[in-house]
Amino acid sequence: MKKTMALALTACLLAALLAGCSQTSADSSAPDTSSSAAESQPEETPAESTPEEEAPAEEPAAEESEEEPAEYVPGERTDTDYTNTTLGLHFTLPETMVMASDEEIQNMMQVGSEMMYEDPETGEKMLDYAQLSTVYEMVAADVTNGSNVMVASEKLALSGMTEDQYFAALEQQLAQTTVTVDFGETEQITLGNTTFTGMTYSVQNGEITATQTMLLKKSGDRMYMVNFSYTDPAQYEAILSCFTPLEAA
Repeated sequence: MKKTMALALTACLLAALLAGCSQTSADSSAPDTSSSAAESQPEETPAESTPEEEAPAEEPAAEESEEEPAEYVPGERTDTDYTNTTLGLHFTLPETMVMASDEEIQNMMQVGSEMMYEDPETGEKMLDYAQLSTVYEMVAADVTNGSNVMVASEKLALSGMTEDQYFAALEQQLAQTTVTVDFGETEQITLGNTTFTGMTYSVQNGEITATQTMLLKKSGDRMYMVNFSYTDPAQYEAILSCFTPLEAA
């Protein structure tokens, strides 16, 4: 199975955190990160209906059609916050953290010119998100300690994939790296208005332990991921406190 960009970014964030912690705290800086909030055009397929006739000689059999996947509604990101209606959560950026810029988003996603189009109204070059299977919706990093959080969504190649199977793929990918990863058990974790399947795993480097807690939630044919990277549980709790349930409209 081909590596997914989301899993690859997860491994990179863990490696960046571990590398950053090898330096002095005065020299620590936020890892290269990226995010994006995408828009997609819903495809409507209204069902056809035929008026019922009296005593028809032969009634055509109803055509079987696959149900269209739910419309992808990406999160909305600004310089100071992030909102995702699908996951029912809101993130408020604290003073010690910074958001990834649009340029960093494109660099991290390795977007080429073939994935760009010209907006007919503004003439600006825009990303064609229809060509992207994985979307980085938000990444924020703490510039004082290197801890970070990422929200991403991936259109699954196999729509039947579960959260547990996704974690199994993560374990397989991280096993191919040069570091030894200690995986915990999956558990149910509530963030915002959504219950996620979560897993915590860590890498030891001398006296430093780099840890990630990943939360997964499948919605239709997409897997949503909220990933926290940190070296101290207090850093994880601090980032968690930035998330609040989305108020009902």
